[in-house]
Amino acid sequence: SAKSQGIIMTVTGAITKEIMGITLTHEHVLVDFIGADQVSPSRYNADEAYKAILPHLLLIKGLGCQTFVECTPAYLGRDVKLLQRLSTASGLYIITNTGYYGAGNDKFVPKHALTESADQLAERWLKEWNEGIDGTGIKPGFIKIGVDSGVLSDIDAKLIRAAAKTSIK
Repeated sequence: SAKSQGIIMTVTGAITKEIMGITLTHEHVLVDFIGADQVSPSRYNADEAYKAILPHLLLIKGLGCQTFVECTPAYLGRDVKLLQRLSTASGLYIITNTGYYGAGNDKFVPKHALTESADQLAERWLKEWNEGIDGTGIKPGFIKIGVDSGVLSDIDAKLIRAAAKTSIK
């Protein structure tokens, strides 16, 4: 496992913690707040996004940043191909994620998460780790979930259980 080998998975492959350097730990280059049922790469032009985002990444790279943890989850605009392009062009190590964002009153949770078990969700997320995200071969480096404040709803509790199960497999 990655934990026992001491590696960090980035959008361009595995690195060791020793070369991570200065790291921005919770960033977003692109987020789409339309909702899980409508989010789609067709809602933006990836080339235009690339041109708008790259100068900012080059700036932080020039200031000494080595690693950028991109926390936009699936169904909220995660675009791992765009992240890989940006990583290659900027020289930054970019880390993406698996998991779902349950905060926002479940607006960003895909419908299948409402009916699947925590084990089934964990299997989906483990598949991204083992095979890559959406057929890209790009693997996540961490699990991102979000939950609403207050008493946990059933779906939020399920997301937490799924993340815990994913983390120990």
